[in-house]
Amino acid sequence: MSAKFFIDKVIEAEESPFDRQTRISWWDQEKLRNAKVLVVGAGAIGNETLKNLALLGIGNIYIVDFDTVSTSNLSRTVLFRKTDKGKQKAEVAAIRTKELALQEDACVHWFHGDAVWELGTGVFREMDVVLGCLDNVETRFFVNRQCWLANTPWIDAGIYELGGHVTVFTPPEPPCYECGVSNEQRAAARKRYSCDDFKRTLLEEGKMPTVQVTSSLVSAIQVQETLKLLCGQRVESGKKIYFQGKVNDFDILNLPKNHNCFGHVSYPEIISLPLTNSIKLREFLEFVSKEQLSGLGATLDYRGDRTFVVSVVCKSCGKSIKLNKPSFRIFDVETICANCQGGVVNNLVQSEQVSVKQTIAEFNLAQTSDELLNISLWQLGIPYRHVVAVHDQEQNYKYYELSQDNSFIQV
Repeated sequence: MSAKFFIDKVIEAEESPFDRQTRISWWDQEKLRNAKVLVVGAGAIGNETLKNLALLGIGNIYIVDFDTVSTSNLSRTVLFRKTDKGKQKAEVAAIRTKELALQEDACVHWFHGDAVWELGTGVFREMDVVLGCLDNVETRFFVNRQCWLANTPWIDAGIYELGGHVTVFTPPEPPCYECGVSNEQRAAARKRYSCDDFKRTLLEEGKMPTVQVTSSLVSAIQVQETLKLLCGQRVESGKKIYFQGKVNDFDILNLPKNHNCFGHVSYPEIISLPLTNSIKLREFLEFVSKEQLSGLGATLDYRGDRTFVVSVVCKSCGKSIKLNKPSFRIFDVETICANCQGGVVNNLVQSEQVSVKQTIAEFNLAQTSDELLNISLWQLGIPYRHVVAVHDQEQNYKYYELSQDNSFIQV
């Protein structure tokens, strides 16, 4: 008698949107489904990158951008429409990315704000990889430092005319983005600030000449490196993949390593606290003054990455101007009192005259005024999900993450 066999179940490969990619021997679709990827910048490169992530089945996508959609964006952004003009880029990009997502339970989150000052280190700690889709040096500096503090890999991408570049950075192994930057790049990172560290009122914004095909090429390389990283494949770190489309030339450049680079700082240990940056400064200090945390005399050290300005002296008449704000929320014109406002303002602002200012670097219950103790950490300048430095009376430091912050909105 001949043997019989039965077909219990037929699986139609064409029913899976990921069939072709999962045929790659090292591919791990489950890792992609569980991955958390932060995309900083939702412009030309960001649009292409988000589209690619959605179609590949990345399960958790986070988008941050502070800008709005303009008409000039439309020719280089696959996710934006003519009717989106004036809308927040991050929100629109999140909605369209969610529509494209082929992973059934994909989660797409967005945040409209300035990543440099409004996103804390804890956000970067949560991610598996951070993708920089940026057009400015300042934010690259910021992303680099946050990723090194959090030990999170990040992939930088940039474009210019028909050329582009992609670089993978894998903390704590050097090089980092900051290792080989020039003095001109450092100056460019300061472009939107006066010599006082206040925001410039008058700022000539540079526009990058490029076309949509360049961002498509660069994004494809950026996302391909992301996939290799997430699936545990070998990724060349610290090497700039450079493409010049005008002559169809590919180069791979080794970035310099500076083992004394300030960008390589990382936290020894981070303690998560069930707090948000909406908590009053007084309540925060009382919380960390518990014996099992930093104890009595706990002091919030503000010197690491921002400055709190109590007052400045008017550049024109010398009168004291009360501010009580972090420097990044202060515009240069605020260094001139109301009585001196007028025709003198532009001349004084453009003169780059340095303001005399009173700042506070540390805050504790014993020495901080009641007025400041009653403001929130957000008003103090502490971003969402940040890691703050606190020392005890013996100057022993502990680092606390405000783990209950949730700045992103899910679509």
